[in-house]
Parts: sequence; C-alpha cells; structure tokens
Amino acid sequence: MNRVTKVLVSIFFIFIFIAATMSTWVYSKIEDALPILNGKKNLFGLSSSAIIERDEQGIATIKASNRTDIALATGFIHAQERFFQMDLLRRNSAGELSSLFGKQALDYDKSIRRHRFRERARIIVQALPAEQQALLKAYTLGVNQGLDNLMAAPFEYLFLRQAPVVWQEEDSVLAVLSMYIDLQYHDGKRERTLGAINDLLGEDVYAFLNPKGSQWDAAIDRSQFKPSEMPSRAWPSVVSALNNIASDAHYTKLKHTNSEEKYATEQFPGSNNWAVAGDISQTGSAIVANDMHLKLRVPNTWFRASFEYPNNSGQQAKITGLTLPGTPNMIIGSNGNIAWGYTNSYGDWSDVIKLETDESQKNYMTPQGYKPFIYHKQIIAVKGQESVEIELKETQWGPVIGSDSQGNLLAYRWVAHDVNAVNMTQIELEMAKTVDEAFSVASRTGIPAQNLMVGDSEGNIGWTIMGPIPRKKGNIGDIPTSWANGENGWLDYLSPEEYPNIKNPEDHRLWTANARVVGGKMLDKLGNGGYALGARASQIRDDLFEKPSFSEQDLLTIALDDEALFLKRWQAFILDNVVTESSIKQHANWQDIHDLLINEQLKADVDSIAYRIVRNFRLNLRNDVFAQLNSRLSELDEGFAFSSIRHQSEIPLWQLINTKPDNFLWRNEDSWQQLFEQAMLTTIDDMTQSQPLSEATWGQQNTAQIQHPLSKAVPLLGRWLDMPATPLAGDSYMPRVQGAAFGASERMVVSPGHEEGGILQMPTSQAGHPWSPYYGVGHSDWEQGKASPFLPGKTKYTLTLLSY
Repeated sequence: MNRVTKVLVSIFFIFIFIAATMSTWVYSKIEDALPILNGKKNLFGLSSSAIIERDEQGIATIKASNRTDIALATGFIHAQERFFQMDLLRRNSAGELSSLFGKQALDYDKSIRRHRFRERARIIVQALPAEQQALLKAYTLGVNQGLDNLMAAPFEYLFLRQAPVVWQEEDSVLAVLSMYIDLQYHDGKRERTLGAINDLLGEDVYAFLNPKGSQWDAAIDRSQFKPSEMPSRAWPSVVSALNNIASDAHYTKLKHTNSEEKYATEQFPGSNNWAVAGDISQTGSAIVANDMHLKLRVPNTWFRASFEYPNNSGQQAKITGLTLPGTPNMIIGSNGNIAWGYTNSYGDWSDVIKLETDESQKNYMTPQGYKPFIYHKQIIAVKGQESVEIELKETQWGPVIGSDSQGNLLAYRWVAHDVNAVNMTQIELEMAKTVDEAFSVASRTGIPAQNLMVGDSEGNIGWTIMGPIPRKKGNIGDIPTSWANGENGWLDYLSPEEYPNIKNPEDHRLWTANARVVGGKMLDKLGNGGYALGARASQIRDDLFEKPSFSEQDLLTIALDDEALFLKRWQAFILDNVVTESSIKQHANWQDIHDLLINEQLKADVDSIAYRIVRNFRLNLRNDVFAQLNSRLSELDEGFAFSSIRHQSEIPLWQLINTKPDNFLWRNEDSWQQLFEQAMLTTIDDMTQSQPLSEATWGQQNTAQIQHPLSKAVPLLGRWLDMPATPLAGDSYMPRVQGAAFGASERMVVSPGHEEGGILQMPTSQAGHPWSPYYGVGHSDWEQGKASPFLPGKTKYTLTLLSY
C-alpha cells in the first residue's frame, strides 16, 4: 500500500510539473505577443527614421518625413496591435474563415466566395495609380515587419492552433471590401424580398409595405413623401391556399423565440453625423459631429492615431482621427483645415436581375443573344478536414445568387464587383483645405458609398456622397427586373461634376442618419437601397434647431440624446387602446403598467421600466401582425427576409393598428383588440419571468455584451477578454444608438483649427492584447458619454523606427 501511495504521489507531482511547465510556456507565449512600446527598431523600406509616440491610452502619434513612411509605420503599429483583427477582415471578404475556424464557417465562406473578392482585389491593386500602389506596398512592408518583430504570434493564434499568414497588398483591398459586406447587401436580400411581395401579393400591397416616405422624413432639402394607401381588397388572398401546417409551425417557433433574440436592438449599420457652420459655432469654424454605428467587439473596429509629416508646401501637417487596421488611410478626423465624418448612405448600389434562360438553363438571354453561363471553381480550405471544392455560376452582369418564387434564376450586379470599388484616393482628404476640395476627393474615392459630412476652418459646411455612384438606364428600381433586351442596365459611373452635394444651407445646419437625405434629381441619381426610417434624423434636426449657437459639448449632448420621441405615440397608443379601464379589470397587475406609463417621461435610461414596456410591446405587436406574412412568404421564396425591410414596417404597421381593417387576413387573433392585449401579455410575461416588474429596467435588458471573437469559442477567456457587462442607455430610433453589442463605434466632435477643444470617444480601447497597459482604458468614457479629448495626450511611450 505504501508503494502505491508513493507511485500516486509521484504521478501527482509529475502532473503538477507538466501543468506548471505548460502554463509557463503559454504565459510566455502570450506575453511575447505584446507590442513594442519603447526603444528602437530597424525597418526595411523607410526613407528616414520615423517615430511612434503613444499616450497613456495607447493613442498613437506617428511622425515621419513623408506620407509613404507614415504608411509603413502605420502598417507596423497596426500589425503589432491588431493583426488578428486585420486577418479576420481579409478572410471575411475573401471567404477564408473556414481555414481558421473550421466547418462552422463553411456556409458563410460559400456564400461570400461567389463574389470572388480575392481575384477582384488583385485586379484592383494592379489598376491603382503608381503612387497609390507605392502606398500599399509601404503599408504591407510595415505590416509584415510589425508581425515579424513580435516575439510570438498574436495570442489568438495560440488558442486556435494556427500560424498567421503574411499580409499582401491585395489584403488591404479585401479589408475595404469587408466593409462593403458590412455596409451594403451582399446577397440582394432587400430587393429579393420586395420582389417576392410584388410578385406574390400584388402592386398595391407592395406599395403599402414599401412606402416612399412618412411623417418621419427629415431630408436636408426638406423634400417630403407620403406613405402609400392601404390596400382596399382582402389581402393577402393571393397565397391563402398555401398549406397552413408549415406556416403555423413557423409562427409557433417565432412565438417562442429566445427573448434576448426577440428584443435585440434593431441593428442598422450606419451612423449619425451633423455639422454647424461657423456663423452659429462658438469657434468661428465649422463643427462636425460623427458617430458610426457598427457591431461592437473587442478590439474596436477603429484605431486612434495622429499623423505628422510635411505637406506639399513643406509645412508640417497634422491629421488626427481614426484609422482602420488593414488600410493606411485616416478614415475620419481633422487636419486643421477640414474635419470630416461618414454615415452609410443606403443609395441603390446593387441590382438583382431576373434571368431569361433557354430550356436547358445553360444559357441566358442578353441584348446580344443567348450566352452560356461562366463557371469558376473555388477551393475552400477547412481547418481539421479536407478542403471543399465549389463551383460558381456567373453572368456578364455578375454572379447567380439563387432563384425567385417563379423559378427564375437571379444574378447580382454590385458596385463592389467593379475595379473602381476600392482605391486609396481618400488619402487626399488629409491635404484638403476647403469643403470644395473635399467634394472633389469624395467624387473620385473608392469606398462603400457614404454620406460625407465636412466642415472647414472658414466656417463652411457641406454634404455629398463619397464613393462610386453607378449611372443606370431603364426601369431599375426596388425589385428584380430583366436585362435581357437591353432596356435596363448600368452604363458607367457618374463623373465628379455630376455628384450631388449641398453646401452652406441658409439655416447653417446639416444632418444625416442613414435616412433619405435629399429628393428630386439628386435622389434620382442615388436611388433607394433601403433607407432608414427618419426618426433619428428628425430628432437630430430638431435638436439642432433648439439653440442659436453651439459648442463642441453641445453637439456631444445631441449624440447622447436618448429621449424616446419615436415611441411617444406608442406610449399614448397603449394608454388609449391597451391598458384601458376595462382591460385593467381583467388584468389587475396592469394598473402598475398604467401608472408607470402615465407618470414617466419616456427615455432609454438604464433605470426606466416604462421605456422597456413600450419598446418591447411595439416589437411583439409588430412580430404578431407580420408573423404569418413572414412565414408564408419565406416558404414561397428562398430570398425573402422580412428583416431586410422591417425598418420601414413602422409605417404600414401604424396604419394597420390604428385603422384596424377587416381586409387584412393574416391576423393571428380573432380581433385587433385581442392582438393588442396578447402583445402586452407577452411583453410583461417576458419581463417578469423571474422577478417583479419593479426590477425589470431597460438597463437590465440593454446590458453590454461586447466580446472578443475568441470568447464565444473559448468561454473561459471571456472574463479575461470581454468588456464589463454594464447597463447601457440608448437604443434604436434616437441619436444615442446603443444595443448590447451594437452602437456608436466612436463619437467625434471637432472644429477644424480648434482640435484642442475636440472630443473623441471609442469603446473597448486601442489595445488588442489583454495584457497591454491600456487594454480597456477609455472604454468607461464611451459608456458614460464623458467628453474625452480629441487629441492624443502626453507622450508615455516612444518607439523610434530606423531606416536601414
């Protein structure tokens, strides 16, 4: 027995030794992946030395003798701090995530591979002007040397048991193409959904569910469109013969959807921006405000930096703002002469084409006659298993993306497929001095088309589109059409002289928030790619007219406005139609609901119970009203996705619940009143599953879930990598857009020439490594809306990069 004990003790100590050794090895590998903060490093490709200074938050100031050296140094620091993030961006658009994460990413990779973005990126690089190619080459040199100068690979690869792959010039193009995927439809879902409604339910229902405008319109040119009339016939009778069993099963599944998923923030990748002219600013220069709404993750999308280098006149230029790891450009910011920011434009940058095929379906009709489909083979590497080969089918207009309810094959025409989709022309904003010069740069830049908001130090302000705008012909609108006879199609792209713009409006104010910005001929050039409801835009507009003059702090206050103006009419609707005297007699606990709603000013504050009730009631009622439409059309057309048009569903929804028409056949309850009461019962049941109503605050539901990509795959890492689970104020349909993992990826307010008074907040932090001294530093300013400085602070770390 004594001998057995000795053996067990020996085994135990051997195990402890092995575990300690492994832990020490893992610890050292993670520590070795930290970026270099101080000292000197030799870099190949620099024309002279460059300096990277960081403040206590890790915000970088990069100083060099020319812009090419700035690009090289930027690549170096991006790779040191954020290489894994950069790797995900390029793999996302190239359809190469499976090689990193395995078969769970395979379906996504297959859906993206049809765009053949890696091949297109190579073509784009070759087509760039020589000076832009040199910029990409320098950035790529910097990235790979930044990676090589880490003592170990970024820590994420250790846990994935993978090795990082070197950066190529085409990868920077892929990083921008990844933003196309995030900001525009890569699968034609919206147009396919509207096409299904038009084909299956008729033009009147299509017009009703796809309104041109509403009371929420807030275009900066004051143009207004009315919503469509409600259909007079019984609808949707056209497809009422569809088997009800599957539909009812789909509806039952919807009714029992996880509450977290059901009540998730209505994400709309986009942003807010606005500007006031020097005539009404307290600086005398324009002031530009911008907050870009994206999925929030660790690390954040952006990397804060300041560039210092001699300009074309030999004077020292300083450009401060946000960079995108993976590219060498300053994305938004200020150069002392102009300040600029973006919101997603939602013009019509793609079209779905109905193909007319022969009986064999091997050829499709074009204006030149039948042509055979083009086929491309793609090999997808999959971690842990054999590679997968897929075959893609293409037309002269773009890839085949599926078929409609009538069996027609569909092709996709998208700006992102063209050679002018991406370029580095945006770099010229760094040297622009006026609004007009910024307009010129915008009209020649290749990025996903954005609403550019710009102001200059002379006090001028302006709006235009930054990115390629296709010139179209024929009847190309919101639904798929045939291009077979040549009447419909794309011609080329607008010239700089044709770009829409607005400069110095009479009221000295401009604003955009992903809703329709203009009407008339300017709108004709842009089209409608799924504009947001104008609730955010109208609230920002109204805030801008509440004061005669503005400081930077005043504009930050607008960004943090969480008053629920959009839901006030819903609050009144509930009091008038749902939580009434008669219903309270049937549901005694509804008296508490009534008291909460009648006594509270509705705001998306963390402590508000009333806000959560009204918001969730609206979502439950919307889901109930449109549930059968959603389920039946999803069964009839593989491309139908109600989520792609739900941002505009508020308009027909409000008409339906207030007129209570009998001709709307897809109602899940016997009467509209039953529907209203059932939505409230569901809302309160979900809020009080394990607690009293008095504890069911908005902050409890809207709690931050800002996670690192690895924390879901390896949950134990979550406490180490993720941001705190803090209750957050704000929501959709108000300036302070904020969900658990979606919202303002930055908040910037800056007046060119007065950067010292500017404001810049960013969630998570600069760092990508959890042991960095500034990991998470600055995140609390973003949470609390604190006016943190726009410019980098006092230098704490200095790294000198030496040329060979």
